[in-house]
Amino acid sequence: MVDEVSRIVQKIYDTANILAGETFSRETPVTELSGGQSRALMIADPALLSPAPVVLIDEIENAGVDKVRSLELLVSNNKIVLISTHDPLLALSADQRLVIQNGGISKLLKTTPDEKKYLKGLEKVDRKLTLLRNRLRRGEEIEFSDFPV
Repeated sequence: MVDEVSRIVQKIYDTANILAGETFSRETPVTELSGGQSRALMIADPALLSPAPVVLIDEIENAGVDKVRSLELLVSNNKIVLISTHDPLLALSADQRLVIQNGGISKLLKTTPDEKKYLKGLEKVDRKLTLLRNRLRRGEEIEFSDFPV
């Protein structure tokens, strides 16, 4: 039983390190984790351990984690994911989206085929931004010719 728990805990940490911009160890005190590292743990834990079928995520685009991988992880572990977001990439990735105005639901929109086509272009831009962000995190110099618009 102890080995099984240790294996699950290690898998959660390993997964969180994949999602986070910066790696950390199991020995790192939680109070010393960055915002992105702690959010990565908060995503990996319910994805891999919690029996809860529904996960609510608020503005994952501001969490300092790999948002696409985070959502893929949750969905691949049979979680219903509700996302509060202003990110068009995330909003258009869903089959449906609720529009909330004045404290209530004002519309339910189904993502159209044209929006899905637009999503492909957004994904390309997002991949470029992710590469740039990761290079900056590693302290690399940026050549903007590497990232044509």
